Amino acid sequence: MSQAAASAPDAGKKKGKGKLLIILVATLVLALGGGGAAYFFMARGEAAKAARQKKGDGHKAGEHADGEAGDEEAEDGEAHEPAVVALPTFTVNLADKDAPRYLRTTVSLVVNDPEKAATLSGGGEHKPGSEPVRVAMARSAILELLTTKTAEELMSAEGKTALKKEIAVRASKAFRFKVNDVLLAEFVVQ
Repeated sequence: MSQAAASAPDAGKKKGKGKLLIILVATLVLALGGGGAAYFFMARGEAAKAARQKKGDGHKAGEHADGEAGDEEAEDGEAHEPAVVALPTFTVNLADKDAPRYLRTTVSLVVNDPEKAATLSGGGEHKPGSEPVRVAMARSAILELLTTKTAEELMSAEGKTALKKEIAVRASKAFRFKVNDVLLAEFVVQ
């Protein structure tokens, strides 16, 4: 019996050493895996940055082959976040001949320059006489565009996509800089 009693404490020591060994091995595997992942992502980011720089060497600074400027800045991590120019809600008569139809929509324009957006954005409230001239010109151009559309054109997804592109073109002309995207927060056709 004394042999059985003596072997019991040794078994407890072996179990404790086994658990400790498993914990150490798991910690080592996690540390190596984390370090490997960090190296992988950092190397991948450096390769992408080098590719962008190499691509930029063949063009004028900040200009792509298709003539659009500023897209490379948006891809670079150092560029500004896009900003939004909120326009007041539009309520217009549509060009439907069979029955009077109306459109109520809220339009926001996405631009790359937060400073320009801040000078143009009036918080989305229409205050006649207090909005910048460029915003008034953009509103007028968008209003003219909306009144040429019919309810049928605007109800399809393709129609909304085409409308957003046309609004971006007209607003870009009014602002004299590129509008990257158009966001429709409200879109009601009656």
